[in-house]
Amino acid sequence: MYIADTTEGRHLVANPYFHQVDPTGQQLPYISEQDEVYKNDNEVRLLSIVNGDVDYKAQSLQLASAPALLDGQAQGNYTVDLRPEITLGVFSFNVTHEDEAKRNVFGDIRFREAMSIAINRAELNDVGFFGEGTPQQYIGFSPKPAFVSDKWMSHATEFDAARANSLLDEIGMKDTDGDGFRELPNGDKLVLNMSFATQGIAGQTVELVGQYWADVGVQSVVKEVTPDEYRSAQSANKLDVMMWRKSQPLAIVLGNNELWVPPFENYFGVRTGMLWAEWVDSNGANGVEPPAYVKELISDINAFQSADQSSDEFKVLGERMVKNMVENLLFIGTVNAPAPMIHHNNLKNFTSFKTHSYEYYRTYPYRATQWWLDE
Repeated sequence: MYIADTTEGRHLVANPYFHQVDPTGQQLPYISEQDEVYKNDNEVRLLSIVNGDVDYKAQSLQLASAPALLDGQAQGNYTVDLRPEITLGVFSFNVTHEDEAKRNVFGDIRFREAMSIAINRAELNDVGFFGEGTPQQYIGFSPKPAFVSDKWMSHATEFDAARANSLLDEIGMKDTDGDGFRELPNGDKLVLNMSFATQGIAGQTVELVGQYWADVGVQSVVKEVTPDEYRSAQSANKLDVMMWRKSQPLAIVLGNNELWVPPFENYFGVRTGMLWAEWVDSNGANGVEPPAYVKELISDINAFQSADQSSDEFKVLGERMVKNMVENLLFIGTVNAPAPMIHHNNLKNFTSFKTHSYEYYRTYPYRATQWWLDE
């Protein structure tokens, strides 16, 4: 039960009427009090772990931090586990931007394709993920169901700076002032604001992608912010580019349509098309009408969730959903890679996790109520 909830963290105590008991009849959970401390700065977060001040941590830990965590195991008396991620880091352009000139460009599939193929995912994997990941496109599902064609995993992922430059030229984005960066077709300056939170995506990934885009003449400014600052700006439709980890297993998609309906996730995830969502929620009274493929996504996910899973209809709907999502590059995938999690060695009865994922509700499958601390 929450006893205190502030901007610095939450303090919880065990509910004496909790419905679980152990095999001997002892009331669960064994741990009677818990402090969840918010540390938004990655370096501060890592220092706390290495100093032995953290009993368990998975959320916000990225593979880029694994070397520091591994080096600090003895000092901090904890264990590091690298586990597969369900999600992968994605980038999404604001297709309903409040600036009409930006909206026109971000809404052009040629621009989104150019930005996707400008990313050198092989290098990104080597530099940002120590070669441990798999470059791939975002398809909505993870892992990929059998009814989805393999081709979507690599759609618009092959590094091709020449074609990216050609597509940007075709759109009419020229360097009109000679500073090495392209302007919008109307002549306005374009500097992408790439605000990110380390809870959602590694800073090194954002910096590398920003450099790849600069190499084809698209300028950006990278800025780390808190998760709350990021989410607030995203939902207020104030960002140029949105970025976070994204994907869901089929089992979740069957009961939750949020990745397929504008704005394509809840407040805590990565979203785009905020004005499309407003149009949908108001039955067309407000916002911006979405294109036909988005309307088909909405129709298809509703039919998909109610279809017989053994039927051809189910498979056709699922494949078409992925086709519409991937061909239109609303979310540009990067690399799927494992991520670290830690637990203090004084935390007992700890079960090794199968995945590093919020999608399976982190500790829930592992009976965290039966963990106990050896003081």
